[in-house]
Amino acid sequence: MKRPLVLVGFCYLLTLAAAIFLGADISFMLLWCCAGGFAVTALWKKTRRAVILPLAFAASTAALVSFCVYYRFSVEPPRALDGKNLNVEGTVCELPERRYGRWYYIVRVDKTDFKSACVPRGFKVRISLQNGLNAGPYSRVKGKIHFFLPSGGDGFSSRGYYASKGVMMFAWPDGGAGVTILPAAEKPPYYYAMHLRQKLISAVQDMLPQQEASLVNGILLGDKSGLHDNLVSDFRTDGISHLLSVSGLHMSTIAELLIFMLLFFHVPKRMAAGITACGILGFMAVTCFVPSVTRSGIMCLLCLAAPIISRRSDPLNSLCTAVLIICIANPYAAADVGLLLSFFATLGLILLAGPAADFLNKKLDRIHAISPLVRGINGTLATSVGASLFTLPVILLSFRTVSAVAPLANVLELVPASVLMALGAAAAALRLLLPQTELAMPFALAAGLIAKYMRLCASWLAGLPFASFSASQGFVIIWLGGTFLLFSAALAIGKGTSLFPQTACLSVIMLFTGIFSFRLCRQNMTRIAFLDVGNDVSTVLTRDGHAAVIGCGSYQPQKIISYLGSENVTKIDCLEILTEERDEFSCAANIAERYHPACLLVHKGSMADGFVGKAAANAGRTETYDSSAAMNFWSDVSVKTCRAGRSSAAMVTAGGISAVAFPPEADGNRLPLSWRTPDVLAYGASEKNVGGINPSCVVFSMNKTTLQKSAETVKKCRSAWTGGYGNIILEVKGNRRLSIGREP
Repeated sequence: MKRPLVLVGFCYLLTLAAAIFLGADISFMLLWCCAGGFAVTALWKKTRRAVILPLAFAASTAALVSFCVYYRFSVEPPRALDGKNLNVEGTVCELPERRYGRWYYIVRVDKTDFKSACVPRGFKVRISLQNGLNAGPYSRVKGKIHFFLPSGGDGFSSRGYYASKGVMMFAWPDGGAGVTILPAAEKPPYYYAMHLRQKLISAVQDMLPQQEASLVNGILLGDKSGLHDNLVSDFRTDGISHLLSVSGLHMSTIAELLIFMLLFFHVPKRMAAGITACGILGFMAVTCFVPSVTRSGIMCLLCLAAPIISRRSDPLNSLCTAVLIICIANPYAAADVGLLLSFFATLGLILLAGPAADFLNKKLDRIHAISPLVRGINGTLATSVGASLFTLPVILLSFRTVSAVAPLANVLELVPASVLMALGAAAAALRLLLPQTELAMPFALAAGLIAKYMRLCASWLAGLPFASFSASQGFVIIWLGGTFLLFSAALAIGKGTSLFPQTACLSVIMLFTGIFSFRLCRQNMTRIAFLDVGNDVSTVLTRDGHAAVIGCGSYQPQKIISYLGSENVTKIDCLEILTEERDEFSCAANIAERYHPACLLVHKGSMADGFVGKAAANAGRTETYDSSAAMNFWSDVSVKTCRAGRSSAAMVTAGGISAVAFPPEADGNRLPLSWRTPDVLAYGASEKNVGGINPSCVVFSMNKTTLQKSAETVKKCRSAWTGGYGNIILEVKGNRRLSIGREP
């Protein structure tokens, strides 16, 4: 074999991704299957001579062994703390992050009062607080906290994602004592890298307006804490969210900038490569060594090492070697979507971008005067197509959407992003090195103008009709399996890769045919979704691209926005606020800013709040009520709202089916008698205020901990539940025809 490392790295990564997706129990059985496959192929003479099969089975077996061992000794033990309130001592090991009005701190737990030897020390926990702490990297933390698991089960959920970063548990402070902060007891090299990261972020913020500074920091350093949710959503819709994750594009831009500067000052090539390698290591530390950064950094270091040792670099070997090193160190790195996207995008660039650019140049490069421009556009388009095709399966499985404007978005945004990185890096570095001068300002102003262009361009593209398509249906899995079979058949029939272009085109046609046919089947169908938003209630009605949001019971508006995006919603006809909670007000303001609803429905007593005022400013009209309200949508859908104590409840009627959304603060005894026998009742947190409501079916909108406490109640009735497992969907298909399902 010419490239054994390519096969080993590829098999190792895909096996770990499958193991994380399937869970520990199934992976343990797969381990014995792969071990048996290795034994058979190693003993059989024909397969042993071919080498490929024994090597692939050996790599898969090694990956499953490492996964099972890591799960048993590093992932499973900390989960024994779920639901417990313990005194802990720990060390802040990352910069704090502010999102959704809360502060988050990654803390390495050094000591707990949990009486068990099976829980290891040194695991990480993410602590959530309402107010920030005066704590920096490596500050000591002491206090009593409540441990709980991240939402979702195994697989590519937030639980697996955080495990890829070493974070095994979530927590919040328990009781009124709060958390005590002590000075740092140690200052390793990473401490200084974190302080440098903070200074670079602050330097950019000092020179530019908030929106432009946040985008520059997001693209340059992967810092998303200051980015508005709408902008992040726009980038995802446009298929350019990879620009906000530090990866190969960032590493190559930084490396080229350093090499250019060193060669400009006549530094010898080998010495320049060595200095650039040190710069890349520093940049990896400043960007927190996340898996996608580490992958691209290792690849870059291998390429820089080649001229030093007088060898030619091989991109495929470098890619798979980098992934192998990362996954050996942390098997759960394969659950990091950023790493998977980075890996497959790079693979697409290596295998497809060059041939695609050559093909386009032969067809389109006919006029000599504009040849550089045509070749530049062809190169960008080929890069976009190569990366998009290879990352499509990961995007479908992770985000459940397909961006139709991704090729155009990459053409318009990719080159500006590269220029912005170079200008932003120069501006931040000059600001730190020469703070008394204004040498950094020209670079900062140019970076700010590009950031403004990128922000406006992303918003325009995301607002185009059919900018993205939902692919959250089950046929996606069938399509992936069919595509695999198609490529296998093309490989066998064509005796090589000669039929791959035609196969890729046929596969894409099959995907879009499936998406459009599914949308056609769902025309004139009303969907009632009870979203998985914890102990609150948020109900979203959708039909033919229109939506009505009844209750925003979440401090994370992105959950609602993501669902609206997956349903290809282009217009919100009504946005209704049910409770008096500030989290719901803030969430409603974010949704209104994103979608500009035609109507905002709110209780009169809420209008004095600033968030409600912001939502009203972005709505077409605002309607208020004292005790009740009623609205009609789409000819056969009605929503009635009734004030019931400290909040309101809402009854949705569609196709003869009635569903009541009942927030935790509502009082069931204050509801009209006609509401007491709905087909479906959805309530959050506790059933103590439900009163005399007698539904045919109950939806428990709760987090996992509350759901477990209500286990006896769940068993007594016909029920469905969220509990971190996904949204509950009701599909109304005509008069009194209803189907109930779950979408992850």
